[in-house]
Amino acid sequence: MMQKKVDKIIKSISLNYRIPVKDVEEMIKSQFAFVRYVIESAERDKEETFKTVKLPMFGKFMVKNNMIAHIINSKKKRDGFRSEESSGE
Repeated sequence: MMQKKVDKIIKSISLNYRIPVKDVEEMIKSQFAFVRYVIESAERDKEETFKTVKLPMFGKFMVKNNMIAHIINSKKKRDGFRSEESSGE
């Protein structure tokens, strides 16, 4: 159902601007590929690497501060547990 709506919008943009459907699809997908790249590039133990991505006329994609703290704390706990295991204590 949703895909039909998306296809209809893509076709409409293609016709209105005389751009091949394939190019319109690529433009749409590239934005979200970039958002994914930025999110996946965050380093779990470095708060400053959790970047906000703003797509004009669409919105912001960001990780909330409390979630960043949770991610960092869970990594510290996991790493602490692993270091104790590997030391044989």
